[in-house]
Amino acid sequence: MTFNTKNDDTHYRIGSGLHVEASVQQMMLLGPGFIGLGAEAFLYEQVTGDSGSGAVLGDFKGRSVGVGPVLDYLLPLGARSLLAVEFRWLPELDTKNRLKGDFSWLKMACTF
Repeated sequence: MTFNTKNDDTHYRIGSGLHVEASVQQMMLLGPGFIGLGAEAFLYEQVTGDSGSGAVLGDFKGRSVGVGPVLDYLLPLGARSLLAVEFRWLPELDTKNRLKGDFSWLKMACTF
């Protein structure tokens, strides 16, 4: 949940938003490590409207929904270390009163 404060320069306050994500994956043995294949979905819903004297378009509540694939690889590096690589692509499928686009990212982490 995000809570926004009033911008004193523009006299505009963006409403509060709810953000929920869920992911499901299947992990399988691949070589010396594990590969994970799955999907992720998200919902962003602005639960209160925009306000203030700068809100000339009304409450302008935003919404966005996206679903996309997830690919992980986990590689053990000795007894206590692990390398994790993750790729996610989340195209927005339903967008209202927000800029529409796709989210994608590549993450790498190593424990030692």
